[in-house]
Amino acid sequence: MFFKRSIYSAVAITLVILVYLFFSQNNINSEEVDEKPAIKPINIIRLNDEEINRFSIKTQIIKEKDIKNKLIIPGEVGLNENTLLHVISPVNGVVRKVFSNLGDSVTPQTELAIIESRDMAEAKSTYIAAYKDTILKKDLAEREERLMKNKIKAETEYLKTRNAYETSKIDLDQKRQKLLALNMTEDEINNLPTTTKPLNIYSIKSPIKGKILERHISLGEFITPENQVFIIADTNKVWINLSIPAQDLAILKKGQNVDIFPSSESTPTTSTIIFLSPVINEATRTGRAIVELDNPNNDWHPGDFITAQVTTEESANYITIPATALQKINGQSIAFIKNKDGFTAQNIIIHGSDKGDFIRVKSGLKIGDEIAVKNTFLLKAELGKETAEHGH
Repeated sequence: MFFKRSIYSAVAITLVILVYLFFSQNNINSEEVDEKPAIKPINIIRLNDEEINRFSIKTQIIKEKDIKNKLIIPGEVGLNENTLLHVISPVNGVVRKVFSNLGDSVTPQTELAIIESRDMAEAKSTYIAAYKDTILKKDLAEREERLMKNKIKAETEYLKTRNAYETSKIDLDQKRQKLLALNMTEDEINNLPTTTKPLNIYSIKSPIKGKILERHISLGEFITPENQVFIIADTNKVWINLSIPAQDLAILKKGQNVDIFPSSESTPTTSTIIFLSPVINEATRTGRAIVELDNPNNDWHPGDFITAQVTTEESANYITIPATALQKINGQSIAFIKNKDGFTAQNIIIHGSDKGDFIRVKSGLKIGDEIAVKNTFLLKAELGKETAEHGH
């Protein structure tokens, strides 16, 4: 009996010890939790306007047009073909001087090169001869008129000299027109009878304002009117050439607004369609549309690729934003909304693919939100810093 009691006592003591240890451990864990509360995620990036400018973070306000269906079109910057000029020499000659090089800016009548030309010498000399002949015949006609009025000579003599004078004027005008066709100015032609310069010198001049894109002329070279010696273009206006899929041509019309996104920017430039081709390219099954852009600072470079965006009238159930606005954090799609303190990291749900130049956002953004669209990776890095500092 005593032995059984001893066993019961030992079991009871053991149970008491186990219960004590269990509650003691729970209290320790509870104290540890109280000492180190769970870290809440941080979604505010604090930046002032000066820092935003220093980081070159660009923003874009979501507008009503961003919830319309959009047609995304590839394109390329091209020269304005209305201001592209091939410069030639209208006469044969040997190049003696070249004044302009690739990339030079020129204005109308800028001297590009000088050649020596027998054709030019002949054209000038025949004009000078015709000019002097006309002056002489004018004097004779006036003399015959005076003699006729004084009844010293017959009227028929006067009419002959008068007719010869009128014929010489016609011949002189023909010689003048030939020189004008050789790009001589009125002042240059008027000064020819008294000039002391060699008559075989011809100056090739720029007809327009622009930049020299190509030069095909060298000292000592013999050139003819078939040679294109310079190519000049006015780059103050450029064309955006768009390749429109055949099935989308019906959506577009002349005068329609188009947003143009350069490859290095997320902020568009808006202009209008000035030409829409009625012909489809058989090989590519695309049509051509042209958008004209002002380019006073030469920000648009012919040959660069662009992305164009055309907004249709049909509403969509998503918002379209540039892909540069998207960042991935822990597998989540994030956009950064500007606020008074800086930016808020906002979870967004994407509609469709997140590949390409633009993405469609199903939820997380609304009209009026101002979102970062350039250098958002810097905001992602700043968000990481904020979280790390808060954790410590």
